[in-house]
Amino acid sequence: MRNIPFKCMKCGECCRHLTGRRFGMVLTPAEYRRLNRLARWHGLKLDAAPLVGGVIGSQLYQMTHDTCPFLDRRRNRCRIYEQRPIVCRMFPLHPAGLMSCTTLTQLTRLGLPVEFPPDMKRAATEYLMMVHPIIKGADLVYSLDHGWKPKNWYTFKPKAGL
Repeated sequence: MRNIPFKCMKCGECCRHLTGRRFGMVLTPAEYRRLNRLARWHGLKLDAAPLVGGVIGSQLYQMTHDTCPFLDRRRNRCRIYEQRPIVCRMFPLHPAGLMSCTTLTQLTRLGLPVEFPPDMKRAATEYLMMVHPIIKGADLVYSLDHGWKPKNWYTFKPKAGL
């Protein structure tokens, strides 16, 4: 059976569930600064919190919005699609496994194998290479549910062929 190419249905569900059981959508420092500027330009507010503690230099942030402020709810489209963060470019791929996605759910129910586009795979690999070492070097990880926790509380094992 041939793999089915992944095609986003543009349902916006991935933009509506940014805070998971442990943490929010991860942003690099450069993305955090860029998204703050874009939010102000669009008259929006970006709420984010640190993700890791005890790291000298690089810091990661996490979005604390459950729904992305850049989602145009009327049109169900991203206002900053061309400037979206790496975690959005790689969705639904994630080092912790495949994320919840309407397209994947439907294809999985049909038992169809999925082929992800090369640019999505590249973004996931880039994310893994940037984020994993920072979390690994952290003393603490901030959980939106539980506050600061020792890093061994957060498991980060690459899956999904990454």
